Amino acid sequence: MATIHELLAQVQDEALRAKLEEEVKKLSKQKKFGLVFEEHLPECTPLYGLKIRRGTSKISYKRRKTV
Repeated sequence: MATIHELLAQVQDEALRAKLEEEVKKLSKQKKFGLVFEEHLPECTPLYGLKIRRGTSKISYKRRKTV
């Protein structure tokens, strides 16, 4: 983002520069820049307390005893 601020500083028209800086500020609030891992929905969600019915999919995780 430093480069865009340097480029904005080079804009001669003050009104245009102010408008552009305002829009860049809005964008930087909405979008995370830099080393960011994309947020995503989990592929599976545990639904505790629901009964398993015929025709539904399930994944069974048995608890393992640790020593």
